[in-house]
Amino acid sequence: MTDEQKQRLEAKSTLGRTVTFKNNGIPGERKVGKIVDEVALVVSKHKHLIQKILFAEGISWDGSPHGYRTGYYTYSTGMKKIVWGHDTQFLTGNEYRVLLAKAKAKGWDLFQ
Repeated sequence: MTDEQKQRLEAKSTLGRTVTFKNNGIPGERKVGKIVDEVALVVSKHKHLIQKILFAEGISWDGSPHGYRTGYYTYSTGMKKIVWGHDTQFLTGNEYRVLLAKAKAKGWDLFQ
């Protein structure tokens, strides 16, 4: 990966985006919430991240104001386009601790 490609990957952000889920067996999608924060770690050609999502009204099933989603961005074949990863995320314990430490440093409520 070139320095320019690495910089593009590091800069990729989902802040402010709406999260939607498909309705199983029903056409359309439902709004889950909005991404209000994220922490990330670039490992090789993958940008692993945890997204903090502010639930939309009536979505939280236990009264929590936020949900958290993990995932990653990577380059498509040919290293031209950055895409959301479709496979299961895989990190070492050390790498995952770095992500969690970043979330804790930001004061995320999952550590209370």
